[in-house]
Formats: sequence, structure tokens, C-alpha cells
Amino acid sequence: MKKLIQKIVNLSGYAITKKKNFEKIYRTLDDSIKKIIIKENPVIFDVGAHEGETIKRFLKIYTNPKIYSFEPQKKCFQKLKSYKNKDCIIENIAFGEKKEVKSIFIYKDSSTSSLYNLSKNTKYNKDLNVESEETINIETLDNYVKKNNISFIDLLKIDTQGHEKKVLEGALETLKKKIFLLEVELIFVDYYDKKNSFYDLESILKPIGFELYSLSTPTFSKIHRIKWIDALYINKTLK
Repeated sequence: MKKLIQKIVNLSGYAITKKKNFEKIYRTLDDSIKKIIIKENPVIFDVGAHEGETIKRFLKIYTNPKIYSFEPQKKCFQKLKSYKNKDCIIENIAFGEKKEVKSIFIYKDSSTSSLYNLSKNTKYNKDLNVESEETINIETLDNYVKKNNISFIDLLKIDTQGHEKKVLEGALETLKKKIFLLEVELIFVDYYDKKNSFYDLESILKPIGFELYSLSTPTFSKIHRIKWIDALYINKTLK
């Protein structure tokens, strides 16, 4: 059965892979991004930067990108500082639908830390252990863009472990007028007590002119269910 599923997925243009195999997961998506944004100095917003994995991705694609990276976790932010320079702005904040102060759950695997608690579905969260909580500052992306006089964002990437919809709700003005491409994570299994469905994001993005353009290679669970995937949207009004 496993070999059959592998064959079907491969025929569809994907490959079953582990999350750690970063380059394979994002190869299709990165090829699409490079095809659409051909200039070598795009402005990129990396929301949920973790320890700089996305920075590494885009430094391989572009020679001179201007990257704004946002990461609320203290330990991850300290590691992120190694990338800081005039073309890589590092901010220790999170984005949401309004300005506020909240607690984030820090899990043993810091890449899964979230503003949301674990779901009761132990089938998927048995390996996720809460180690601590941290108080973080949340800003809206719209306010940040205004304060920093940012005229245009070529690519907005959001990976916030179930909080993506809230980030989008606080970025509507910027999405409509100043963002060309959007890369956003979709989680399909019940890690947290809240998650975004494809339809949740579509209900926000479609009315303001965004359409689905490409997908990353999906990551599968042991029972061959899709766990997560990154979707690439393009703003049709800015083509």
C-alpha cells in the first residue's frame, strides 16, 4: 500500500518526504516564485521566521533580497540575529488581527510553537510537549507597513502554526494594494485546538483578488494523510 501511494503521489508531480528535507519540499514553490519575481532584489516579509530557514531559502533564489523577518520566540530570535544586516531586518514580534499582548506555547520542537494549545487528538500531538509559555507582542502587519513606510512587498510568507488567518485579517489593506505574492502554510491534521482550513483562507483572499498559483510538496503522516502544505497565491490585481 505504501509503495502504491508513493507511486500515485510521484505521478502527480510530488514526492512523499519528511519536513526536514527542506529543499525538496519547497523546490516546486521556489521555481514558481523565481519565475514570477524575476528581479534580484525583491522585498520579502518572513512572518514566522523561526531560526532562519526561510532566509536561507531566499538567499539561494535571489542575489540581493531585502528581507524582513519576524519571530516572537526568544530563543529562536537570538539565533535569527546572526542574519541581521542592512538587507535583513529582524523583529521580535508577531502579527495578528489587532495590537495586543498574548502568551505563546513553546513546544519541545520550537518549529511547532503556537499561540494555540494542543488539540485533544493525541494521535497527532503525542510528540508535542509544552515546555514553557512566553508573553509576546502582537502587531498588525498593516500598522507595521505604515510605520516603516514600506511601499511594496513582492512576497509575504506566513508560517504561524494555526494563526495564519489572524495575520491575514490584520493585513487586508496591505494585501489589496502592496503584496504581489503570498506563501501561506495550511495544516490538515489536528495539532492545535484551532487551525485554518483552505476555505478559511480562500474566504479572505479570493474577494480581494488573490488566486492559488502553486503548492509545495506535501508532507504526509505515517498513515499517509497530508499533514501540511504551503500554498502560493498571486494577486491578480497587481499583475
